[in-house]
Amino acid sequence: MKLKKMLALGMACALTVSMAVPASAEVKGTNEDEANTVESDETLRIALASEPSSIWGAGAANLENEGLIISNALFDTLVVKDYNTGEILPNVATEWEWVDDTHCTFTLRDDVVLTNGEVLTADDVVYCVEELWMALNPSNEVGMYFEGAVADDEFTVTIEFSTVAPDLVEMLSWADFGLVSQAEIEALGGPEAAAKNPLMGSGKYQFVEWENGQSITLTRNEDYWNEDYVGYFKDIVFTFTSDAAAREMAVESGDIDVAYAMPITQAAAYAASDAVQTVIYNFGQNMHLWYNMTDEHATSELLVRQAIDLALDFDALNMVGTAGYGEDALGYFTTDSPYYTQLYTAEERAVDIDGAKALLEEAGYGDGLELTAVGMQDLTAAYTVIQENLREVGITLTINTVDTAQFVEDAFGGNYDLILVGEYTAGRYPTLFVFMQEEQVEGGTIVGGPKVTTDEIDGLITEIIEASDEETAKEKADELQNILKDDMIVSNLYSEMQASVISNDLKGYGSIERGYIDATTLYK
Repeated sequence: MKLKKMLALGMACALTVSMAVPASAEVKGTNEDEANTVESDETLRIALASEPSSIWGAGAANLENEGLIISNALFDTLVVKDYNTGEILPNVATEWEWVDDTHCTFTLRDDVVLTNGEVLTADDVVYCVEELWMALNPSNEVGMYFEGAVADDEFTVTIEFSTVAPDLVEMLSWADFGLVSQAEIEALGGPEAAAKNPLMGSGKYQFVEWENGQSITLTRNEDYWNEDYVGYFKDIVFTFTSDAAAREMAVESGDIDVAYAMPITQAAAYAASDAVQTVIYNFGQNMHLWYNMTDEHATSELLVRQAIDLALDFDALNMVGTAGYGEDALGYFTTDSPYYTQLYTAEERAVDIDGAKALLEEAGYGDGLELTAVGMQDLTAAYTVIQENLREVGITLTINTVDTAQFVEDAFGGNYDLILVGEYTAGRYPTLFVFMQEEQVEGGTIVGGPKVTTDEIDGLITEIIEASDEETAKEKADELQNILKDDMIVSNLYSEMQASVISNDLKGYGSIERGYIDATTLYK
């Protein structure tokens, strides 16, 4: 029989501003406005949820979202991605060519001027690859996929990667891979000092000041090399407010132009307001429910995992997770991915309480089962729906709500039975299916795991990432996704959404990788 959704939704509503999508709701998308063509002397004010510990992730070995948003405005990358078409476009590199499976040669522009007045050269790219990305970030995505780099001449550089992955070039468009020079870093006192005072690079904006606990200010780079880019705002000021409602009120009052990273349900409540614009968009990531599959956990048993999946009300979870703006995840990839396959029918996704109970009885848990989940505050509503779903079949779920630091410790330590984690699947980066790649993390325990994988799974992951063409990659991805389904390694929940509230006169809301806001495209 089907679980009535109103009960689960009612539980979640107590934890959110509003679950109802207003009938007259108007929502803006991202990357949909024409590019700006006018400069002004105005200041853009963006309220982030928290203050970053650094604003140059590569130098600080720190990958905080807020820092990457700011560094995207400060630093150029070799290539950029058009987030409307998915095309990888020239930037500092005018062209590139794969020499073999692991070596790619980039031809650089000869007019990219750094903050110290010097032109960026191949030697600077070599410095970034070897002395910053590799040396300072050996165990994260910034550095772990490089083997080295060689300057072939003043404006030609060959980068050697440590793994085969054609989409590594696309990955170089991420804000993590901003380019600087050794002279700039040394003038600032080295990488650690530069992470706090990053007056360097060749980006659209330049660093002005950081008032700890208050704000970070950037100013437009009036000598930016790319004449096709026009920055409307002279200055950009980032402030930090953890209270989402306070961020929205600041937009209404005119004190702030953008309230970034609003909870989806809270943003949806403002969608019908005439006082602000609401922006809600997906960003290539689905939310997944992962099962701890080590022997000491009941979730290591296939029957238990299958029972949990049958108990889940996926429509209710989508409503809670996306306020109705997203969609049920019927596959591991998002629907706009070239690797998307619909794995489930509507009938397979229907709640089946009796079927779930029968599986638990067969597994020896007919008298009940106690499980734990770990998560941060922003996913409490989704966990509450899951908790209520499982209660209907005799499973008692304890939700441990923790802060970021404790979440990381528990996730990497495997201190849970269930965990909600989304994966960014916009490309075949080496990070793809990271939650099943134990070798990527020292000790073999990873967020979403530890997983019990097989040689077949490991081999398919490698083939997907290394495939030279999308058709082959899609075939292998389908094979892997069917294994994930048959072995119930993961339950696919809903498409993750990002949301902001912005002032009514603002246009040009753009996003970059993982849905981060592009502060450089906004205008009036």
